[in-house]
Amino acid sequence: MLEKKPHQSYGCSVSGSCVDDVITAVQLDKPELLHHYSFAIHQHGEEGRTMSSFSPRLAMFLLTVFANISTAPSQSCPAYRTLSDPWRNVGFCSSIYDKNDSKLIEGWYTFSGVSGDQVVPSCVPAQNITNASVTNYNLFTCNSSINSTNVVSCSNGLTAYYLRPIKGIYSTRHSSCNSSSCGPNAYCGTVYGSCVCNPGFIYSANGCIIITVSADFKNATSAYNFLDNLEKLLNNTGPLEQKTVELYLDSIMNVSSIIENSTDNIFLISFGNKVLSVTEKLLVSLVTPTETQNSTSITLSNLESQVYTVGNKTSLSEIPLLNTSNSSLDIDLIGISKKNNGSAAVIFVSYSNMDNILKPSFFKPNSSTNKIMMSSVVSATLPNITSMSFTKPIHFTFKHTQDLVKAANLSCVYWNESVWVEDGCSITENKTYSVCTCTHLSTFALIMQVNPNQIPSGGYDELIEIINIVGVSVGMLFLFLTVLTLAVCQRGQKVTNVALLNLSISLFSAHLVFLLKEQFLENIKFTVLCEVLAGVIHFFFLSAFVWMFIEAVLLYFFVKNLSQMGSKDSELLTWKCLIVIGYVIPLVFMGLFSGLIPNPYTDDVCWINTAFVWAFLGPVIAIIAINFLLSCAIIVILRRALLKLDSSVSKLKHTRSLVLKTLLQFVILGCPWVLGLFTRENKTIDIAFICLNSQQGTIIFIVHCALNQEIRQQYRKWWADIRHCSKYKSMAEDQSRASNMHLN
Repeated sequence: MLEKKPHQSYGCSVSGSCVDDVITAVQLDKPELLHHYSFAIHQHGEEGRTMSSFSPRLAMFLLTVFANISTAPSQSCPAYRTLSDPWRNVGFCSSIYDKNDSKLIEGWYTFSGVSGDQVVPSCVPAQNITNASVTNYNLFTCNSSINSTNVVSCSNGLTAYYLRPIKGIYSTRHSSCNSSSCGPNAYCGTVYGSCVCNPGFIYSANGCIIITVSADFKNATSAYNFLDNLEKLLNNTGPLEQKTVELYLDSIMNVSSIIENSTDNIFLISFGNKVLSVTEKLLVSLVTPTETQNSTSITLSNLESQVYTVGNKTSLSEIPLLNTSNSSLDIDLIGISKKNNGSAAVIFVSYSNMDNILKPSFFKPNSSTNKIMMSSVVSATLPNITSMSFTKPIHFTFKHTQDLVKAANLSCVYWNESVWVEDGCSITENKTYSVCTCTHLSTFALIMQVNPNQIPSGGYDELIEIINIVGVSVGMLFLFLTVLTLAVCQRGQKVTNVALLNLSISLFSAHLVFLLKEQFLENIKFTVLCEVLAGVIHFFFLSAFVWMFIEAVLLYFFVKNLSQMGSKDSELLTWKCLIVIGYVIPLVFMGLFSGLIPNPYTDDVCWINTAFVWAFLGPVIAIIAINFLLSCAIIVILRRALLKLDSSVSKLKHTRSLVLKTLLQFVILGCPWVLGLFTRENKTIDIAFICLNSQQGTIIFIVHCALNQEIRQQYRKWWADIRHCSKYKSMAEDQSRASNMHLN
């Protein structure tokens, strides 16, 4: 099919077999081929006019002109420059839209290299459409006058052209094209002297390359755009070499790792669907017709696949199992081929990292259970099959990737656009593997549903959960004791105690909401309540750090003045002002964060979206850094004071003890949060981070209560009162019993 196009200065002039027939007809003296197509012929400064066919007279004229050019006698070349830009080739320059020869210096030129050695003398805009594929060629010589007087055949075998600046490009071709003429990953095209990239490759300034993700833009958006561009390329290309398919599959697995930690479930679903679609199209390009049978296998770090094809002359009664490391497929491909003209192909793919994208939490049966992926994710496809009725059931065998939990529910599920669905498959399981028997093809996996009180042995995530819950519970107990002690024993004595008291209250509140969230996580996922709890936890943790900062500032002035902050002469801020600072500032910050950033909290784990986690870590690290500087200043000031005064003075001894305890608190409470930046890189660091941060309440209690002499004395007094009260009660009960016995 030929479609006429208007002439464009930076568009394409001739395309597909049209160019092939025009140029080849002139070269091979076949003017009759010029009658097969219609062209729009343009000249410089004129409107184009359409002709339904070339007349024999015009064809002979073109032949005469070309014959005169090609048979011109050889002579010495004039002084010339050489152009070797690859993009000038008639096949390559269709991909170049930012090149032109408007700044070309007028003079004599020769051409060499990948671009070719001859200027294309035609300028006939047309478009060839074959099997939904459109091929365009940039023959930008319309507004130049290349005739016999502008061309010299040199004695050294070169052809020199007198060129002038033009708005377009002087397109070139090879006078003799062979396997090495077009450079790597390219071949000689059907258009005489043209170069074409191998299927699956695109032309760039560096030659024919595969589509890649720039190293400077490795983010979720660029990863998705890579898949989208690759899919468009595959929609307009035919069979690919296995090496090319492997390069693209490896790139897909690499870009998939970029978004594995994303908490945007909508994006993950869209990205996962795109991975499945593009992977299938890549593997379909490996399916080649056969009369007997053939098999192709690909093994990469996170992907394994097999493509098996049978023809109408196969001697097999059944095909062998299609195997990967952790799964296999048993399908009656022979029976399917008999219903499809004697031939059929099946594609089997196993993904080892897809559970990070198509998460098990996307399986939503009517139960509040934890979901655990128990297998690799596999896909099975029958390309180019007209009849999808199966003569026998299809069997998928999955090796378990984790230990089974007793009384847990194991499901064979398939991916249905946005959710895992349990339908159309039955399951037979044992301790190490399970067999899914299905009546349809799709993307499948095993998912285990575990009740919250059922913990799989050896499960790392479950171990972390236990440590987290137990640790936070213990820390909350000591925080409660600290709050009670400070409120009863030392209320109103020092403003510094107000900061410590509210620091403990904020941490206690954050841990309490955290425990509530973890207890009901499965029930509140993907709800507004989930995001509300995330915001509350965010607020209380920010408030705790603000109070830690206030405590450092107060301690700095306390040491500088060497007097208690509670005195009227040196008190800088009242406790009411401190309350406003400690709670209003984090509330305003969190309000701005929630209002200005769309979807700041993920509804999957009820915490800050990974993309905006610096909204929490930023203030935390800033406060830790400022506290460190204040700590250094406090130590310097205290050391100078101790050198000037008698270190045995009780106030100095008390101050030194207070400073050391508070600095110890800063280090133990602040520094473990830095470990949060590296928790995903090392499991040991992950456990250390959870243990240290869950025990913040324990640390505060030890530093400010257990190591405080006054409070220890108060504890002894309370204990003595309790014992005295108990003893008095016991004596009263004995007297009562004795009196009753006497009366009886």
